[in-house]
Formats: sequence, C-alpha cells, structure tokens
Amino acid sequence: MMKIVAWVIQALLWGMLCLAPLLLLLALGAALCLGLLAQAYWGWVMAGAGAMGLLLGAWLAERVRHGHGLVSFYGKLMSNRELDGRGA
Repeated sequence: MMKIVAWVIQALLWGMLCLAPLLLLLALGAALCLGLLAQAYWGWVMAGAGAMGLLLGAWLAERVRHGHGLVSFYGKLMSNRELDGRGA
C-alpha cells in the first residue's frame, strides 16, 4: 500500500514540475494575445506557447532527474530560508 501511495505522490510531483512552465507560458501567451495581438492569431500564439511550455517542462524534469533527484529538489525548495520567514 505504501508503494502505491509513494508512486502516486511522485507522479503528482513530476506532473507539477512539468506543468508549471506550461501553465506559465500559456498565461503569458494569453496576456500577449489580449494586450497586443489581434484575435486572428490567438490559436497560433497559444499553440506556440503550449509547445514551448511542454519543451521547457521536459527539459526541467530531465535536469532535475539527472542533477538532484525529485525528492532532493523539492526538499531544497521547501527548506528555503526566505520562504520560511527566517530571513536571508
């Protein structure tokens, strides 16, 4: 049972790691379309932003996998002094 729970948690962490750049670039693409471009280019800009986000997410996941490991990476993120309020 614990292996199943560990697998689900790791799958969610990998998913969040891969989807964060995708969602960020999709939000930037939407802001670009709403602010600067005509509505005719909406689909192309969003498709391009999504593709770049997927590529960036895959690159980030591979970098974490080869560099630190997933659990170590999130451990470093969560023990950040600035986020904990302990100061720099």
